[in-house]
Amino acid sequence: MDSKIDPAELQTTNDLLKDFAADPNLSAEDVYRTSWSRFNILEQVPLHEILQEKLILRIFQRPIYAKLPEAFHKFIYDGLYTFAGRYRSKDDPHGGKIFFGQQHAQRRRPKFLGDPPDKIEEGVIEAVWFLKKRTNDPLYNAVRFYQKFINVHPFYDANGRIGRMIASMYLANHDLVLTWSEFDSKRKFLRKLNRCHLKSDQENFGYLVDYLRKFTVSIDDLES
Repeated sequence: MDSKIDPAELQTTNDLLKDFAADPNLSAEDVYRTSWSRFNILEQVPLHEILQEKLILRIFQRPIYAKLPEAFHKFIYDGLYTFAGRYRSKDDPHGGKIFFGQQHAQRRRPKFLGDPPDKIEEGVIEAVWFLKKRTNDPLYNAVRFYQKFINVHPFYDANGRIGRMIASMYLANHDLVLTWSEFDSKRKFLRKLNRCHLKSDQENFGYLVDYLRKFTVSIDDLES
């Protein structure tokens, strides 16, 4: 993680602390840096190898993938937010509603609305369903999972990080690496992803997958 704190992310952290602070003594900077530090630790764990080594987890791949988002979120935010490890709830402030997507000048509302709390669990399971070898193209399956997971937006924060981690685990099981950092700041990716949010058809996903394929390499090629 870059040592420089992103102002927009810091503002999001400040806003969340108003309603969900687990410790009133923690500053937004503390929460931001601690959560990113934990995420970086989590990224170093070869979870795809651990899952592969346990036959029972391979057999029940779909339920395990469905449990991972809450487990990852708990690790990242435990002791920082009261919602650590749980999806948005209708009992939360504002009924658990959340908007996402690029926010333009003058604090205009972002263009997308996450699933209502009572639909989140179902939405996450639908997202995971794409990891059950929907096609013979692992990258396509991973992209469909990621887009659906982001569109559901089960958490108030870290949806992108957690979605990417799970997608990366899935791709690693197919000996592929998607170098997210290579395009993370490029608007082209976000525009293509947003088109999929607006219209989840084969054509839009085809454009997104073709774009990401340029940043995907096999593990064998990476090691050599």
